[in-house]
Amino acid sequence: MITIDAMMVCLDLSDIDEKLVAFSRSICERLQVRKVYFVHNIRLYELADDFREMLGDIDLSQEVEGNISDIVAEQFGNTADYEILVSEEPNTEVILADLVKRYGINLTLLGKKMSDKSTGALGTKLLRILPCSVLVFPETASFNVRKVLVPIDFSDTSVHALRLSKELSDQLGLQLEIMHVYRLPTQFFPLISEAEAVKKAEEIVKAKFADLQKRQREIAGVPYTLVRAANKSIAERITLHLEKGHHDLLVLGLKGNNPLPSLSLGSVPTEMYNTDIHIPLWLVYSGEVIKKPRG
Repeated sequence: MITIDAMMVCLDLSDIDEKLVAFSRSICERLQVRKVYFVHNIRLYELADDFREMLGDIDLSQEVEGNISDIVAEQFGNTADYEILVSEEPNTEVILADLVKRYGINLTLLGKKMSDKSTGALGTKLLRILPCSVLVFPETASFNVRKVLVPIDFSDTSVHALRLSKELSDQLGLQLEIMHVYRLPTQFFPLISEAEAVKKAEEIVKAKFADLQKRQREIAGVPYTLVRAANKSIAERITLHLEKGHHDLLVLGLKGNNPLPSLSLGSVPTEMYNTDIHIPLWLVYSGEVIKKPRG
């Protein structure tokens, strides 16, 4: 059973906050979550001088906490034990990373606006620096999750994401599909025929799947799809498959081979985060990765 000891919900005082808090409630109703932290960081240096003067003696942190309390009371209630944390630090990503370590956060819930409303720069920084799994909830996403897609590249990271997806699917009665995107070494064309190259590549990948199913017997019955990248990136192929298959959740493993978090995200998760998909994106760090010492 998937148990989340501590979940952090990052709020930005925008319209997406209500949806994010409501989604956190949905998570707590489906999974065992022991503690939820609703957090917001006030970057005072971004406030104009005339606005600061207008505030006068008003305790901004207290006002923000009151606003968040109202949203939580309406959208979350007493679904799980929770705490509201409001800080005033110049660097939001650093303070959030500190909270992850201080409170033993397993999962961070992060809202995401569409690209025409936000650059997503802070979100990308958070993905690189937070030493925990991140569940990204787009503003257009639904709470109703029935079908899960987990792309894998046979690395330990992606296999961990697959195991979590299988456990999640079994626990909640979801439909799970595995996907692998492969590329052909086009520099050898026309020395060998394209059809022969495709056949050989798929034979190799199917052999890898067979070996994986022997090692991870719990995923033996999970259907998988092989997709050729062709003239598109892996992320583009994943996006097209999501649209075609009407999936409700995408799960990806976060790379963790490098001890420096800033170098461990991986290109596919980054590209998928920056793509306007309309379903939640669960970016998974393995427990082993989280516990690795940071250099």
